[in-house]
Amino acid sequence: MKILGICGSYREQSNTNKLVKRIAEASGKPFELVYLGKLDIRPCTGCGMCMMQEGQCPIQDDMQQLYDKLLGADALIFGAPTYFMDISGAMKCFIDRCMALFYREVGPPYHPDMPWLGNRPHAGKPAVTVTTVAGAGHERSKETLKVAVDDCMKMKLVAELAEVVGMNDVDDMPEVLKRADEAGKKLGQALGG
Repeated sequence: MKILGICGSYREQSNTNKLVKRIAEASGKPFELVYLGKLDIRPCTGCGMCMMQEGQCPIQDDMQQLYDKLLGADALIFGAPTYFMDISGAMKCFIDRCMALFYREVGPPYHPDMPWLGNRPHAGKPAVTVTTVAGAGHERSKETLKVAVDDCMKMKLVAELAEVVGMNDVDDMPEVLKRADEAGKKLGQALGG
């Protein structure tokens, strides 16, 4: 059972990325962290080629190396800082580019009467979302992540964290760390065994 943690901040030691790691560690399961800030992931162009080429995205960048990791994951953690009242651009690009996975004939169909919407390879798998913010906008980020994970990917959302941290470091905020630990334990329990 492997968890893939997606760290959507460009700063490796950001509060969001720290919480993604903390959640993964608290799960008690093997995990791998992906730092989007270290990768070159270009925006989806909406060309639709992935729909016509069995899920193969024509954009040749670092997202290509993530598709197999995503398909091999038993659970996902999505961490996105809140910038300008919503998720970071790095996370938005990543989520958009995940659309290619819907056309690889893996998982159940999104809707049996709408085959053009593809399949959902992560349907029913557990997920956690986390966002941090200095002041406001975290509720919108939480909603954006929920729509992507729960509605679009059809994953089982076992925990959501939306933390207002001000200019503090989460390492100095025991109540936030406790919530991250609880989310990680829920994720581990959802994976069982």
